[in-house]
Amino acid sequence: MKLLTCITLLTCVITWAQEGHFSGKVVNEGSPVSFATIYIESLSKGTTADENGDFMLKNIPAGKHQVKVSSIGYKSLEEQVIIIANGTIEETLELELQSHLNEVIIVDTQTGLTRRTPYNISSIDMQGIVSKGNPSGMMGSLREVPGVYGAEFGQGIVKPFIRGLGFSRIVTIYQGNKLENHQWGADHGLGINDLGVKKVDVIKGPASVLYGSGALGGVLLTHDDEFYKESNKISGDIGTTFNSISNGIRTYGSIGKMLTNGIFFAADLAYENHADYKNGNNRIIGNSRFNTKTLRIHTGIEGEHFQNKLSFSYNDQKLGIILDEEMQESKSLATTRNDREMQLPFQKVEDYLLSYNQNTQHKDLKTSLHLSHHSNIRKEIEQDYDLVDLGLQQNHTFLNARISLNGGKIDHSFGTQGSFVKTRNIKDSQEFLIPDADVFESGLYYLASLELNSWYFQGALRYDFRKVTADAGSTELIEDEFILPGNPDNRKLTRTFNGLTGSIGATKNFDQKNQLKLNFSTGFRAPDLAELFSNGPHPGTSRFEKGNDGFGREQSVQADINYTYRNKWFEGVFSAFGSKVNNYIYFTSTTETIPEENLEVWSYLQTNAFLYGAEFNLKNSWFDSQRLVTKFSGAFVRAEDLKSNRNLSFIPPDNFNLELGYFGLKDKSLYAFTKLRMISDQNRAGLNEETTAGYTLLNLGLSKKFYFENHHLETGITAYNALNENYVDHMSILRAFNVSSPGRNIMLNLKYNF
Repeated sequence: MKLLTCITLLTCVITWAQEGHFSGKVVNEGSPVSFATIYIESLSKGTTADENGDFMLKNIPAGKHQVKVSSIGYKSLEEQVIIIANGTIEETLELELQSHLNEVIIVDTQTGLTRRTPYNISSIDMQGIVSKGNPSGMMGSLREVPGVYGAEFGQGIVKPFIRGLGFSRIVTIYQGNKLENHQWGADHGLGINDLGVKKVDVIKGPASVLYGSGALGGVLLTHDDEFYKESNKISGDIGTTFNSISNGIRTYGSIGKMLTNGIFFAADLAYENHADYKNGNNRIIGNSRFNTKTLRIHTGIEGEHFQNKLSFSYNDQKLGIILDEEMQESKSLATTRNDREMQLPFQKVEDYLLSYNQNTQHKDLKTSLHLSHHSNIRKEIEQDYDLVDLGLQQNHTFLNARISLNGGKIDHSFGTQGSFVKTRNIKDSQEFLIPDADVFESGLYYLASLELNSWYFQGALRYDFRKVTADAGSTELIEDEFILPGNPDNRKLTRTFNGLTGSIGATKNFDQKNQLKLNFSTGFRAPDLAELFSNGPHPGTSRFEKGNDGFGREQSVQADINYTYRNKWFEGVFSAFGSKVNNYIYFTSTTETIPEENLEVWSYLQTNAFLYGAEFNLKNSWFDSQRLVTKFSGAFVRAEDLKSNRNLSFIPPDNFNLELGYFGLKDKSLYAFTKLRMISDQNRAGLNEETTAGYTLLNLGLSKKFYFENHHLETGITAYNALNENYVDHMSILRAFNVSSPGRNIMLNLKYNF
């Protein structure tokens, strides 16, 4: 026993003798940086500086260690320190003010897009604990970006709008794949959620020159949370969210590890279940319930000059369809408060996405390669649980490749994209809205960049070819008497679209604080299948929908100006744009009805449109500790039908956001905020549209982080629409039927990071 005690004591002495301490001060231009984080990733060990910038890390193994220092508003610093056994190393760590004004920060490796590109780009973090698990999904957070709005069809389906343009005019890039599954109508969602997503970049304005058809209005570019690449230990998180508005529960988790040879493995899993939500009058909105199951798996290699990643995602959704007659008490589908069983009608949507992304870096050469295959199976079930009223399966294979050359003063990028979409009606469907179809699309683009003193110039040119073949020759479509325009004998129609798009712009950095961006660009969108060939009843609605195969492609010309001012305490961003869209396609009801089926005929029409507007985003940090933060943002859009000299319909109202946030406690681990979202009256009604009253929503939130030796726990409580305002949003798909939006929602969050 004495021998064991001696060995133990000797081991402790040796261990202590092989450890040292690291202390110092974090400063910026001689002034202390309060509450900076000092972290040694390899040891999963860190500390927080005090209000004077002083810190101390004790009991660090002797040897070389990479230390990372970070603080809000400053650039992160990585520095190597050598710890001496049984000694203390003291250093002063100098942080630089954070400024993206002149930094080459990669936004998208597939296209070569950077922060210096003269596009209007906004980012939003998807990891904030107070918004994690929002029942409106990613759009619940993205609506806070000036110029971005959401068109709702209940809580589970929210379609993005950017500067007044939405639906299939917005491209979503997820896992590097260009999603095509959300183009089938207003009542179809994005089909993805924020599981495993770190942030979303919003590219405002035409980006067709880099992303092809559909990017006429802008792009949502998702970025995975690759936390596992920063640690050689198994790490991850597990959390749960409760939403009182729908008694909704979401449970999720992520886990991953980086091996010493650069190979990594990771997985994400989530399950979400919601009952019907309540409006501001505490009335249950029947059949607004939904549930989702999501699985994501990743593996790959992270090297100095070579990186690749193979990912698979599966998403299963069941979404209740709110009926037009829901606000009529006798026809409401509302049941008991916590009823989660799916009832008729509802959508069942399954997504399978396999993607491969690869990047290489050499001295003057960079390459990017993306390959993916996405299968989307969508069923609308209305009459009977065993019958499919409307069913479509879409298989999409997508290729994106780019090579970039540093040619001295001018950087050159050459890219190509290819897409093949195969859409088939599910054979046992009761109704057929669109024919079977194959879509082939290919595009080539060239991007050139020139840095000249304080100016940064960039221009791009692209050519695209798209071929659409509609086929109504299947037995089911013949028996349904589905007719293509012109009723061709072979029951097939082929349409082709091709043309050039381009952009040219400049970024001027006057100094480290002032930046101006100017951009002139064109964009295009080829009509989707519904706009060209739809000819049938749409289950879940009271419409008979008709397309027009004679449509030309939409073509826009937009001018954009963006000014940014940034210093240590304040950041202000102002943007203005004007865009003309030729052959703008819109959807409207006609005076025609089909009495025997009790359906109103809706048709797609084309016109020329002009849209213009502005956005601003102001942020200020107060006091030396930067504990108090205020934000004020807003946007407005005006849209005119140039042929009829009237307003376009379905345009977002003017909207403003005011936020006050405070970091409490010595280590800033407590955060409290209040937000006001102010929506103006929409008095500029378009065709067959009524004006809508504005409203104001108050949101409140509180979050707290609890730190342990190597892990931490995040908790949060958020009150959305805290005053329980009852309102109908102008962009609600069900606005014409006065179906009101969600009332007060108390959201509780718990997340453990290990």
